[in-house]
Amino acid sequence: MGAEHRVNDVTLSAREGRTRVRQAPVRKTRVRKTHATKRRADRDLSKRVGWWSMPLLRRLFTLAMLTLVGSCATKPEPLPRFAPAKPVDMTGNWELDYARSDNIQAQLDIMARRWQQEAQRRARAAERGQAVVGGPQSSGRDLLALAEMAELITAPTLLEVVQSESEVRVARDNSFALVCRTDSPPPTVTVTPFGTEQCGWDGRQLFFNIDLPEGLRINHRITRAQLDDAVVIQTAVYSPTVDYPFVVRRVFNRYDPDSAGYRCTQTLSKGRVCTTEPKP
Repeated sequence: MGAEHRVNDVTLSAREGRTRVRQAPVRKTRVRKTHATKRRADRDLSKRVGWWSMPLLRRLFTLAMLTLVGSCATKPEPLPRFAPAKPVDMTGNWELDYARSDNIQAQLDIMARRWQQEAQRRARAAERGQAVVGGPQSSGRDLLALAEMAELITAPTLLEVVQSESEVRVARDNSFALVCRTDSPPPTVTVTPFGTEQCGWDGRQLFFNIDLPEGLRINHRITRAQLDDAVVIQTAVYSPTVDYPFVVRRVFNRYDPDSAGYRCTQTLSKGRVCTTEPKP
């Protein structure tokens, strides 16, 4: 029988000239967690279980609120920006130039064709069983009402502009005057029983944005022409029942009120109508 010797947990056995190496069993050791580590692990597990045990809608609401708070903190709502004011002198008397101004009937025809094209597009989509993109289409009656409102707003044919460093007043025949205080940064806000008005200089343009009840809105942009002695007023009339505004561009030439012997108006029903006026 060979002798066996134990060295450092290894048993060496010599038998019949052969050597056998037998590894002693490995002792399993236990790592004891401290109380602090155990409490921290319990808290992490509780958080994971608590989050996933929330109802789906509550989790989505929480994520939405966190996103909203983050976006509000990093992206504040931008303030209205206007170009540096470069006021131009518009003082004087101005008369409508019919030849260079938009015709109300022609503008209505353009919008009517646009409305008809949209109606045809929706009809084709319905025939194919496709979903119609966009909200309900405005009616032809709403479009005509918007055109009549634009006609009434842009009816004045004579302007008298009185301008100072602190105020611009645009008097219009058969209509109310557009008045704007310009001695403070734009926009100047005025609240009246009829709505809210914002005005001011935006570069070389004088703007008036008027918000009326029931979602109606009127935007005027008044510019002094660069190449000739004229004033241009572009008016956009918005209605909540029509998808796009009715835009009318009017050009006014300087004139001498003492030499005028006639006055013209333009309507949807009669077109351009001129009458003579005796000199005072």
